[in-house]
Amino acid sequence: MAGPDRPRHPTPGARAPAGVDSALGRLIGSRAVRTGHVVAAALLGATVLAPPAHSALISQGGVRMGADVLWSKGILGQGQSVAILDEGFAGLDRSIALGELPPREAMTIHALDPVGGLDGRTEFGIPTQHGVRMAELVHDIAPEARLVLVGYRTIEQFEHAAAWIAAHGIPIASHSNSFLTPPFDGTGRAARAVDAAAAAGVLWVNSVGNYAQRHWRGTVAPGVGVIPISPTPGTPLLFSLSWAVPGVSASVAVERLAPGGAWIEVQRSSPSGPTSQSTSPLMADASPSRLVVRQEAGAPAVLTLFSQTVGFGPLAVADGSIPTPGDAAGALTVGAVKWTGTSVEPYSSQGATDDGRPKPDLVGPTYVTSNPEWPGTAGTSAATAHVAAAAALLRQARLASGRSARPADLRFLLTRTALDLGARGPDPVYGAGQARLDAAAPRLLVRVAPGRRRVVRVRSRDEGTIRLVRISLDGRSLRAVRRPATGVRLPVLRRGRHRLTVSVEDMAGNVRVRTRTLRGARR
Repeated sequence: MAGPDRPRHPTPGARAPAGVDSALGRLIGSRAVRTGHVVAAALLGATVLAPPAHSALISQGGVRMGADVLWSKGILGQGQSVAILDEGFAGLDRSIALGELPPREAMTIHALDPVGGLDGRTEFGIPTQHGVRMAELVHDIAPEARLVLVGYRTIEQFEHAAAWIAAHGIPIASHSNSFLTPPFDGTGRAARAVDAAAAAGVLWVNSVGNYAQRHWRGTVAPGVGVIPISPTPGTPLLFSLSWAVPGVSASVAVERLAPGGAWIEVQRSSPSGPTSQSTSPLMADASPSRLVVRQEAGAPAVLTLFSQTVGFGPLAVADGSIPTPGDAAGALTVGAVKWTGTSVEPYSSQGATDDGRPKPDLVGPTYVTSNPEWPGTAGTSAATAHVAAAAALLRQARLASGRSARPADLRFLLTRTALDLGARGPDPVYGAGQARLDAAAPRLLVRVAPGRRRVVRVRSRDEGTIRLVRISLDGRSLRAVRRPATGVRLPVLRRGRHRLTVSVEDMAGNVRVRTRTLRGARR
């Protein structure tokens, strides 16, 4: 059972590999500081333009990661290749016609599904445009990189795809899908395929999954476990139940409430492996529904339940909700944060893996508009595509400066320079933090003109995009603007000392602060 990692509603001790520096600003050459360009209504959902040579492209997430620092140097992914693996690429020609993707002849296409072809098909038997959306996101950030579209459907085809990517020397792979078939400890078939590709020189970027709200774990023996669900009518339902203890037999059933008040079983899972069961696709109707989890044989065991579509409400268990191959040691596993904020999206799966390893490794921006016909592309899928594209730019910059750009180098740099979010240091929600390509704080010049009512003038300069300049006095904000230069006339200061604080933050989250002590005039 596999599925794309998009939401179902709109919605210290690391050592560097040899030759790797710790700051991105030093890795890619000297900072040719210029006045930070201003994006229209930055962080307010407005369009952000990509590099001038590709001004029609939209990349809100790219600016959020500081990709504009590299764009300004002409680094647009030239000489790089990125493989996008997905269940399908329906709507490819429409995207090309809109100018959102390059012509077919400028891409490499390798479809492995003999039934669905390039359009592919989901678990529910329908073509999917998911791969096209992911390709658009990569193209927006690294518009000169060659895109390699690889379609697959089964675990066997996925294994073949991973081996094919490695054999063809494609340095970066972006995979925004998950398999819900156990194990989830990095030893399963999908995880092994990823590890083999990584060992062959591929930086494999994989979504952590969108299962924080669609994952349950617990014991039910003796007896049963009941999980209420509230699907929208017409929603296809699909569930996967698994366990790690041999000799266990368990199942999950879908029940609906009949008009007479009795719960009627409408579907029960069947074996999908030696330690798992899954249901077949079932369309939800307007009846109240619930899941019933049973353990029929074996010593009481911890059972794990994933849902492909509907959430489990207050019974959901976010901890340990990472499916495979996001659990692979060789994967750079990515969670999701909305591009306008710093909080993890509630659906983003959380670690650790079933064998206790820390995941995810990073988070990336999501809920962006790449193709205007598809506003709000979201999920850990979108976050993964952003990080893969960022890796392509970073790889190009490293190679252009004569530095090593092995997968271990890129992985270290992306995690080492990430914007720390959540609990201090790496954590099972955000990993190392949000991936970014700009880790240098803006420059900040503050001048205070004398007088009874002094005037503060501020100018900031940044290679990326200025997000916010703020002037505060004694802890009270006097002015906050989304432009690099501003000023304010201070009120008449009372006798004594006063603290003037000026801060500037760029879109990548780098902050510079200047403070001054001012004395109030004697009366």
